[in-house]
Amino acid sequence: MDVETTLKQCEDYLFPAMKMTLRERSIYYHLFRHTRLIGKEQGLFAIDPLASALGVSTSIRDDLRSLHERGCLRIEDRSRNGHLIRVLLPEEIEGIVPKQEPAEVIDVEAIDFFTDRRYLAVLLARENGACFYCLRQVRPDNCQLDHVVAQADGLNNSYRNIVVSCHECNTTKQAAAAGDFVRHLYRRGLLSQADLEGRLSALELLQAGKLVPDVVQSVGANQTLHLTGPA
Repeated sequence: MDVETTLKQCEDYLFPAMKMTLRERSIYYHLFRHTRLIGKEQGLFAIDPLASALGVSTSIRDDLRSLHERGCLRIEDRSRNGHLIRVLLPEEIEGIVPKQEPAEVIDVEAIDFFTDRRYLAVLLARENGACFYCLRQVRPDNCQLDHVVAQADGLNNSYRNIVVSCHECNTTKQAAAAGDFVRHLYRRGLLSQADLEGRLSALELLQAGKLVPDVVQSVGANQTLHLTGPA
């Protein structure tokens, strides 16, 4: 049992669903503390000592009966020695904890990062808001998506081949090899020596599958994704 998870489930699901009063919550937590929390499946509780421990002056038999009838606990036996009680955890009560949908499996290698610009935001984040080639800052409304290896050499819309570029680089590069193009930018004085080395290194990492965009950003906040792809 994960205690932190159980306590959150009590507060978020069990108590609201069962409309428990503060008194009932205190009883539940006290019984939980002296059974499940210490690894016991059930415990024997005498009514008067239980009432005294909780600081209530009236009998709590009705409270125990109500919690039993609502399925929060089970009174396994009654005797002169007390009530034998098993506390049920929220996840053990049908319909209390929402069932988790299976994680959606996405193969990042199979995603089309070019068509419809759906993944523009995550590509921009990967490039730190700059053109992949000249490092000029760009925005969603003025940037282009570019094929590192030109479409003429075989269509490839994977994250290994699609980058964000400024309009000028997208227009000028055409079918040129990406490495040759950044060297051209360096010769024109648009990149420093350090920039050139950085761009060539980034190009190598990109094509090796090391620059994977965070595609989790592009799906609904309530979805949980399991990504498959390169190790």
